[in-house]
Amino acid sequence: MGFLYTPLPLWVAVGAWIAAAGLLALALWRNPFKRLHDATLQHVWLAIIVAVSVLWATNAWLEDGTVMHVLGATLVVTLFDWALALVAMAVVTGLAALVFDASWQGIALTFLVFGALPVGVSALLQRAAVAWLPRNLLVFIVSQGFVAPAIAVTVAAYVALGAHIGLANGSMLVVPAGYAFSVLVLASGEAWFTGMSTALIAVYRPAWVTTYDVRRYRLGGPRT
Repeated sequence: MGFLYTPLPLWVAVGAWIAAAGLLALALWRNPFKRLHDATLQHVWLAIIVAVSVLWATNAWLEDGTVMHVLGATLVVTLFDWALALVAMAVVTGLAALVFDASWQGIALTFLVFGALPVGVSALLQRAAVAWLPRNLLVFIVSQGFVAPAIAVTVAAYVALGAHIGLANGSMLVVPAGYAFSVLVLASGEAWFTGMSTALIAVYRPAWVTTYDVRRYRLGGPRT
């Protein structure tokens, strides 16, 4: 999964760990756990970590090189914002490494590409949607639920491919046949999974979505 089984130069592995530690320190400095102000939200956060871990375990290897799977990062950002999402994706990466019995070298790079990067892209798109798009529930669901995850997973997929090409000293032989089509299928799956989850949660359990103001999106009253 990701780079868990990819041989990495020592400087890449160590550099990735330093970058990952810095990002997690920044996230923890913002005290993200303040969003988990009640037991229900704590259970939701832990449950989504388990759910995303299962999604990561369902992956497809392309010619024994790059790997693809639904990321789930955008949904975590939508529910809990970027800082808590970073922590969640770090836990997911750690669980994946534990389940797949991976060595330490590729864990941090996997987190950066498949966890932190889609979280960052999703958070930026979320901010742009809040600033520039109409304030209604349909726009929120479409932008955060369908468009943002498709873009985030596409960016992560091509950055992962670029990393594999770089590790192969620029050789394009590591590019699997039909990679673009595979990314399209993956982006579609990510969009539908995240979009349907976002729609259901926003309508039936809006209190679980801590990143929007119910007054902004006219959800019919205060959180309960």
